[in-house]
Amino acid sequence: MAQEKSWFQKEINLKYFYINILFICSSLVFASPVDELKSFFNTDLIFTQSSFNKLDKNYDISEGSFIRNLDNSVRVDIKSPFKEIYFLNKDGLEIHDLEFDQVKNIPIDEINNFLVNFIINGDIDNSKINNLEKNSFTVVEDNSKFYFEFLDQNTLQIKFKDNMEVNNLIKFSKK
Repeated sequence: MAQEKSWFQKEINLKYFYINILFICSSLVFASPVDELKSFFNTDLIFTQSSFNKLDKNYDISEGSFIRNLDNSVRVDIKSPFKEIYFLNKDGLEIHDLEFDQVKNIPIDEINNFLVNFIINGDIDNSKINNLEKNSFTVVEDNSKFYFEFLDQNTLQIKFKDNMEVNNLIKFSKK
């Protein structure tokens, strides 16, 4: 009888062992939204940005695409309401206004923006991450708050106030 009980106990322990291994593996498969963010921005994306216009009390909406190149630079094409192309790399930002046929260059050291720095470097200082949840988190940097939320595996939205205190919402979707 003692042998039957020990065999039965071993069988139960083995089942718990397998269940624990499955649990550990499944928890590793589900990366945090912070970890998913970097890989998300390494894909081709489309986006819609809406910002509240305080003057006419309406929302301004821009649409475009986001493409990361092999050299880690980024191309952002604004398709509406204005035709613009942004080239972003570790040296700076180059803005092409297609309607006025103008080009403007901004050196990277003149850009103090969390999103730009993240897109170029792909890093977030963990001490600035707050309210980490299953699909969302907040980054607070220089008195600015950026709220990131994965709506699903193909859609991310970012909410923030820009340097002019305008509320912005950008919704990115994988192509």
